[in-house]
Amino acid sequence: MKQQNQQNLSDAAFAQEGSQARARLMSLFDESTFVEIDRLVCYQDTPAGVVAGYGTVEGCPVYAFAQDRSVRLGAVGKAEADKIRKIYELAAQNGAPVVGIFDSDGAKLEQGIDALDSIAEILLASNNISGVVPQIAVVAGACVGSASVVAANADIVVAVKGTDYYLNPGDGNEAADILAESADAAVKKARALIALLPSNNLSPPLSYDSEDGAMRECSGVINVIEAVADAGSLIVLGEGVNKTALARVDGVVCGLVALSETRLSQAEASRIARFVRLCDGFSIPVVTFVDFEGFDSVKGAAQLSHAYAEATTVKITVVAGKAYGAAYIAVAGKPAGADVVLAWPSAVILPLPPEAAIHIFWQERLKELDNPVEGRKKLAEEYVKTEGNAVSAAQKGYVTDVIPQDETKSKLSAVLDMMSGKRVSRLPKKHSNILL
Repeated sequence: MKQQNQQNLSDAAFAQEGSQARARLMSLFDESTFVEIDRLVCYQDTPAGVVAGYGTVEGCPVYAFAQDRSVRLGAVGKAEADKIRKIYELAAQNGAPVVGIFDSDGAKLEQGIDALDSIAEILLASNNISGVVPQIAVVAGACVGSASVVAANADIVVAVKGTDYYLNPGDGNEAADILAESADAAVKKARALIALLPSNNLSPPLSYDSEDGAMRECSGVINVIEAVADAGSLIVLGEGVNKTALARVDGVVCGLVALSETRLSQAEASRIARFVRLCDGFSIPVVTFVDFEGFDSVKGAAQLSHAYAEATTVKITVVAGKAYGAAYIAVAGKPAGADVVLAWPSAVILPLPPEAAIHIFWQERLKELDNPVEGRKKLAEEYVKTEGNAVSAAQKGYVTDVIPQDETKSKLSAVLDMMSGKRVSRLPKKHSNILL
């Protein structure tokens, strides 16, 4: 009888070789490089509902797992957790990225506390390697309950449109960094991300030979990221007025940030702060384009200011428009930690919006106005030209250089090359206490 059960388990394990989970891993890895681990692991009379292993992606070693919905809807119990945890451990030991492909209805509730403890162990393993190796979650199917917390803990989440991705029933779907039309498209996007991200936090920043040195036309900060990115390299993360993206700039992999919301919301400040911390964790240079007037909350300002100040990676700011008050203090200026501050001729750097500044500094001139509405507008324009222009800031040493807009990419390339060997030592501490 025991021998018969073993044969049945072996047959079931071999049946997994044709599963959708295994097919997804095969499409993730370079052809003929996938090596499966713990293929015969089971719980009682059922194979583990996850396929795991390693291989190369664009020639880079990667560890990955894919939940197998054909085995009890991919539910996670002790056997599945052991396989997934091993993937995280091997990734940490060998300094390679982790890709998790999620498609499960949650935990094996019949295992009770054992199932909950198993998922907690997965989350602990993921937390332990956060900032050590990149983690990418691909939500290819259902990702609900405790499993959604594991997915959300990854550095970047790629989700198929319309898939369930929430913690509690009735919750709306959690926002993903990238939305894909299909599971195949999501896996391809994970491959593209692996090609841009370094293997671990000790790997040198990535650079490639580039044949796309020219900057494309742009109409300001709105599409400046597309203008400076090398053709075919841009991967935008998240949605909103403000943009965050990974891309190559003249062959150098960078994190690009474009701040154009008039007053940066707390939610957007938090999202951008997390992106800056991701880039800093893997020494990816951050290039920030600034055109906003300030923040709508103290918390948002503190979060973003903390992220930029704490980051020791190369940081380049391009003031492309407005940088008023807290916007300049938190993000744009050298005191915010920028290594180089460039400015377009159209840049305006002021301690206050000009409409407010004239009411403080030019009160006498306001009293003399015959037409207050039009007069205030003209005075504000004059204040910008005389007090907030980029050349004036450069003369005082706050701006490194004022550059023509169409030379932005070439200037960035030169600075990135100059700063490629940057090293920074900070005061010893366990960790900072960012306002969350």
